[in-house]
Amino acid sequence: MNEKNKDQQEQMRLGQLKNLVMLAAADERVTDSELAVLLAVASRENISPEDFNRVIEDPDSVSIDLPEDEDTKLAYLRDMVAMMMVDGELDEQELSICKIYAMALGYRSSIVDGMIAGVVDSLDAEDAEK
Repeated sequence: MNEKNKDQQEQMRLGQLKNLVMLAAADERVTDSELAVLLAVASRENISPEDFNRVIEDPDSVSIDLPEDEDTKLAYLRDMVAMMMVDGELDEQELSICKIYAMALGYRSSIVDGMIAGVVDSLDAEDAEK
């Protein structure tokens, strides 16, 4: 991968982290579970602690570039839905942000509803096994 592509990939990962930070803060509080998701995504995406702190402290320093390949689009959208649901509450503002993001990625907003239903169904199935 050449240096330009590497920089673009890094910028896209930081932009995704910024999206998640904004979503976590949409209800004006960031829970421990939301922070755990942010840290997990940063770890998965190999985002340095310095860059993580920069995104948290100065999100305006990071631009948002949308991914182009389908696997990355879906992974980023799943991250957004997970962040929205991790605190156990479905906040309308967070839901709206997720749907807008889905449309920006080229999907219908209803994909978010489908992802939520899938998570709920899997949790229900886990509860039924217990």
